[in-house]
Amino acid sequence: MISIVTKWWHVEGKREEAITALRELVLQTEKYEPDTYMYCLHTSIVEGSLPPPTDNEIIFLGAWKDRQAFDDHRTGPVFTNWLEANLDLFVQNGGSLYVSAEFADRFAGFIRPEAVCPETAR
Repeated sequence: MISIVTKWWHVEGKREEAITALRELVLQTEKYEPDTYMYCLHTSIVEGSLPPPTDNEIIFLGAWKDRQAFDDHRTGPVFTNWLEANLDLFVQNGGSLYVSAEFADRFAGFIRPEAVCPETAR
């Protein structure tokens, strides 16, 4: 399994549109990509965070069966079609999505059932 933590930034004034679009991405990824084991999106909480993030930050926590499954997600139709339709909602660099990414190899941990997302019951 391979995990990733990424950060994106939505364009100022586009928060609700970006969140709506990202919820759709989550649903499509869950439906069509069984090798995506975890796909959790978060908005940042500035208060109490060190260093404090910007208020337009989106944080992804994801896990895939392996690196190939991640690459298939990143280059597959669900993500590429979604990105083509929604790129304008996010900060870009040279016409591409501006993103920070860090891969991780999980060696321990758990996810309690209480961690289910209340918005999507997942």
